[in-house]
Amino acid sequence: MASENIRAPENTPYDEELFGVRSDRGLGLEILEYWLEKEFWNFDRGFCQFDGYSEGHCILAGIDPERSMLAPGQYGPQFLPDSIESYGYEKITPEEERNLKEAVDHHVDDLKSLGLKGRVHCHVALEICARNKLDPPWLDAANNDFECAKRLPASLRTNDAIIRRISRGASSKGGSNRAKKNSKTQMLDTIGLQAFEKLREKKFPNCIKKSSQQPNARAIADKIYRVLIDSIENSENPLPEIPTIESRVRVWLKNSAKRNLGEGHLANQ
Repeated sequence: MASENIRAPENTPYDEELFGVRSDRGLGLEILEYWLEKEFWNFDRGFCQFDGYSEGHCILAGIDPERSMLAPGQYGPQFLPDSIESYGYEKITPEEERNLKEAVDHHVDDLKSLGLKGRVHCHVALEICARNKLDPPWLDAANNDFECAKRLPASLRTNDAIIRRISRGASSKGGSNRAKKNSKTQMLDTIGLQAFEKLREKKFPNCIKKSSQQPNARAIADKIYRVLIDSIENSENPLPEIPTIESRVRVWLKNSAKRNLGEGHLANQ
């Protein structure tokens, strides 16, 4: 259940001018939707940070960086839904501030070890966290709210009823969805393939499995996803999701292996 300890000070970015009339969902979920809708999070320390944590690290740790900057007191993080509970607390008290800060610092250190830098698409960040078992503490709350869930990567959605509702909505869009799919396919077949070929020429740096010394399709897909993000002019352009890119990478790897085999056969003739 979403945390109810979230309170927005007057004249913060989270007033009715931004959100309109507040719904029964609660302010916490409205704010979480706001961050998911931004799509790109900044993982370099800048204007939107709290206690030395970057915007992206704050969000993944369950902290709203904008309201936390405005919070009074020595240590005043403002938590996203279900997040303070994940650290073992129901509210911040003066007696527990130090212990809570240590717990948050430890979790942020784990997040920093993932190596996220600069402006990163939230789907990339969430997929990387999931693979490293560092899901954000608000993920369950997001999955149980339609507006938040539809902004999550499809691979991280867990609420069957909401998944079906999202699917029905996607189906009803018909031609619009097909156009977006065609756009994604074109992006993969041009920019994505070019990025793959460049990685192949360099022998897939940092994308080789240690156990088999074979290319790691998921790691390659991650790198191609970052290239696709850098290539788009605005966040409205549709991006293929990482599992889709990974499937295409596996096809390209097979084709590349066949091509290499054929070239080797001709060389031996």
